[in-house]
Amino acid sequence: MAFDKIQDLPEEVKELIFSEEIFQANKDLFKKYYLDRKQIEFVLDLLDDIYLQKIEPLDLPQRLEEIERAKYLDLREISLYIARNILWPLEDHLGTVHRLVLRLGGKVPKPRHIHKKVLQAKVFPGRATGVLEHMLLEYDDFKTLRLSSRKITDKEGKSISPSVDNWLTDYIHFLGAGFHNALDRAKYLAKSPNVLSLRPAEKESLRFFIISYDDKVEMDFHLDGSTLIISEPALKEENEETEEAIDIEQIVEQFKQKLFSLETKILAQDFILSEANNDIKKVRDVLWQAIGLQDKEKTLACLKLLVERKHLDMMLKEDSRFFSILKRFVNIRYGGKYAGDLDNWLVKNVDKLLLRRLFLEMMLEDKLRLDSQEATLWAFYLTNLVSSSGQIIYLDESDGQLKWRELQVNGENIVWANSV
Repeated sequence: MAFDKIQDLPEEVKELIFSEEIFQANKDLFKKYYLDRKQIEFVLDLLDDIYLQKIEPLDLPQRLEEIERAKYLDLREISLYIARNILWPLEDHLGTVHRLVLRLGGKVPKPRHIHKKVLQAKVFPGRATGVLEHMLLEYDDFKTLRLSSRKITDKEGKSISPSVDNWLTDYIHFLGAGFHNALDRAKYLAKSPNVLSLRPAEKESLRFFIISYDDKVEMDFHLDGSTLIISEPALKEENEETEEAIDIEQIVEQFKQKLFSLETKILAQDFILSEANNDIKKVRDVLWQAIGLQDKEKTLACLKLLVERKHLDMMLKEDSRFFSILKRFVNIRYGGKYAGDLDNWLVKNVDKLLLRRLFLEMMLEDKLRLDSQEATLWAFYLTNLVSSSGQIIYLDESDGQLKWRELQVNGENIVWANSV
C-alpha cells in the first residue's frame, strides 16, 4: 500500500510530497491534459512508485505508455511537465530528475535543496505494553529487535536476521496480505519452515506476536537480553467478592462527557473554510494535505465539516484520490476472502452507510493511528452529527466498549454481519 509506505519516508521528503506546491501541480496536470478518473489513478500510483524509488525517474516516459488511451496523449509533454513541476522539488531525494528533463528536451530548473530534519531517535525502553502496530510506530529501533535466537530464511532462500520486521514479512508472505483469522494463524505456526525450527517458548512468543498484529490486541513486550519476548498482559488481581457488574448507566454518562469533550477540542469551522476559500469542495484538498502530514486536529475538523454539510458521500464518489486510498485499504482488508472483482463492487456499491463505515475506519485507525476506543468514539460522534444518518458504532454491554458494526464477505459482496 504505497500511501502508507510514503509515511516511512524522511519527514522533509514527506512534507514536500504533500505540499501545496506539488498538490497544485498535480491538479493543474490533470486539468491541462483532461485526464479522466482511471488515468488520474494511474498517474498517482506511478508517482507513488517513483517517490518510493521503486521506479527510476528516467523510466517515467516508458511507464506512461501503459496509461489508458495513451495514443491520444502527448506523453513526452506530460512527462516533461511531471519532471519539472512535480519531481524536480524532490531531486535531492530522487537523484536523476535533471537527466530526465534533459532527455525530454527541457531546460533544467534552478537547483533546489531539501533541508533535512534531524530527529531524536526513540529507543525501545526494554519493556512496554501495547499493540504491535503502535510499538512499530512509537520506537525507531523496534522493527530491528530479534524475535528468536536463530536466523530465519527469506523467500529467496537467504539467511536473514530474525528481526520483528523480517518475521512480519515472513508471516505475510506465507499467508498473503489481508485479514487472518485464528485458523490462518494456526496454519502458519504449524507449517511455516521458519516456525518449525523454533523452541516452544519462542513459538509461543511468536503466536502472541501475530495475534497482536492481526487483532490489534495489547501484549507485553519484554527485551530479555537480545531477544524480544511477547506475552499476554498480566491480569490485575481482583477481589471476586467485591467485583461488580458493569454499570451501563455510568458508562453512558461517561460516554456523554467524552463526546462533549470532543466537541470542545475540535478546530473551528471558520478556520478550515478560510483555508478552503469558503468552498466546500476545496475542503477535500485541505483534508488530503492534513492526512498526508498526519495532522490529527485538522483532519478531524475537515471530516466534521464534510459530514455536517452532507458532502462526504459525494467526495467519495467524485474524488479519485480518496476513492483510490479507500480501494487499497479495502483490498488489503478483505481481498484475500473476496470471490469477485472488489474494485467493481466498490464502484457499484449503493450502501452509503457501509462505505462511510469503511472510510472512517481507514481514516481514524489506518491514517491517524488512533487507538480503537478513540477511533470508535470519533466515528460515533461524526456519524451522529446528522440525524437519521444510520449507526456504524454500537456499545457492547458485555464489556462497556464502543465497537464498529461488523462486516463480512458474502460471495461477491461485503455486507453487514447481521444481514446474512
